[in-house]
Amino acid sequence: MSKEIENHILDLNREERLPSPIRPIACKCGCGHVFQPKRKDQRYIDKTHYDFDYNQAKRKVKNKNIVEIEKILRLNNRILEKHYKAGRNESNTKSVMCYYDVLKADGFDIAYQIGKEERNGRDYYCLYDYKYQMDVLNGIKRVEISK
Repeated sequence: MSKEIENHILDLNREERLPSPIRPIACKCGCGHVFQPKRKDQRYIDKTHYDFDYNQAKRKVKNKNIVEIEKILRLNNRILEKHYKAGRNESNTKSVMCYYDVLKADGFDIAYQIGKEERNGRDYYCLYDYKYQMDVLNGIKRVEISK
């Protein structure tokens, strides 16, 4: 802890007169330190404590859904990449066919994609680096992955 911060933190057990008419307060970030504010609207010991509170409380809660959705989209993209590369090793084609059940077992969530593109009457669902198209053949769902 820096000397400047130590000078602001108060020891309430000492009996000495406070240097300011503003009452001492606890830092709003939750660190537990009581300090003597320089201004009546000061709620944090310094900018470091403010930044910590902002990053741990407000910002984290505000972006919680975005972070979760991005995590699912990145996972879907990695799964398609894995199967695309594995299929490309077997044959040098521009698209790779695999079974939906295999993708689902790897954790693929079909409800999450970035966009949808229609080409030649077929719907392609887009992720960051890959597109996929679903079809059913003899009751078995298949996915065609392309880059």
